[in-house]
Amino acid sequence: MAARGADSIPAIPEADASGDIATLYEDLRVSLGVPFVNLIWRHLATIPGGLAWTWTLVKPLYLSGELDRLSAGTSALVALPSLEPLPDFVWDSAAIDRDARAVIIALIESYNRANGVNFLALLTAVSVLRDGLPANAGNKPALPRADQHRASTPALPPLPGLSELPPHLLALVRELDQFGRLGPSEAIASLYRHLAHWPAFLSIAYTALESLHRSGELAKAQEGVIAFGRRQSAELASLVKADLPALSPESKSAVLRALDEFTRLMIGRMIVMGKAMRSLLAANARA
Repeated sequence: MAARGADSIPAIPEADASGDIATLYEDLRVSLGVPFVNLIWRHLATIPGGLAWTWTLVKPLYLSGELDRLSAGTSALVALPSLEPLPDFVWDSAAIDRDARAVIIALIESYNRANGVNFLALLTAVSVLRDGLPANAGNKPALPRADQHRASTPALPPLPGLSELPPHLLALVRELDQFGRLGPSEAIASLYRHLAHWPAFLSIAYTALESLHRSGELAKAQEGVIAFGRRQSAELASLVKADLPALSPESKSAVLRALDEFTRLMIGRMIVMGKAMRSLLAANARA
């Protein structure tokens, strides 16, 4: 089990993964098309059998293409018209040049993609854990996901541990993690500390988004995202895998608690915040 200095909750870092966990992590990276493993999966890896059970259940959703289609609808719900890209001279004056902005965009968009599909898949897992497998689980044929050409992206920096951040930067990460919250949680979204490689970006994002947090607009957008996701999970449940590895009652309860917390309080919020932060950067900043 990982120390709390690396993550805010128990988690197995990618660098520490071995054996079956390392194999599952690699499968996650390939299936999601992103170069990292999100916190929820790293946390499930600390629950005996939790990662294998959950990933076996929902992997068909990722391969079907349904999550890609529906996550686009989820993102479209996040309408924050008050946000516009900031001029290049703002970023240049903050010592965030064009190359840095291209890496930041690649990082945010990778998280946005992973959060969009993970949110829907894990809401479906919550439904199965609470209500059981539907009678038609695994019987509905799913159209295979079309091969998607992904443009090459700049190399992303490593995810720093919380204990590696200086106090003032850790305070900024923690404050940003409060934006749009619907309830308390010990988990801190990984995107903020990944962006801590560029403190000036986090400072500008804090300034740009703080009023939307105070007005409740970020929380309202998140509520819409959650309601949409829950409506879709009933349809997606027919595509999950019915032949699952064993999971003890204790592990089942722990997995349900984790997935319920993350889908209610974390991933939907980061869909909103990820889109909000991406909107601060012009589309032509991409390398």
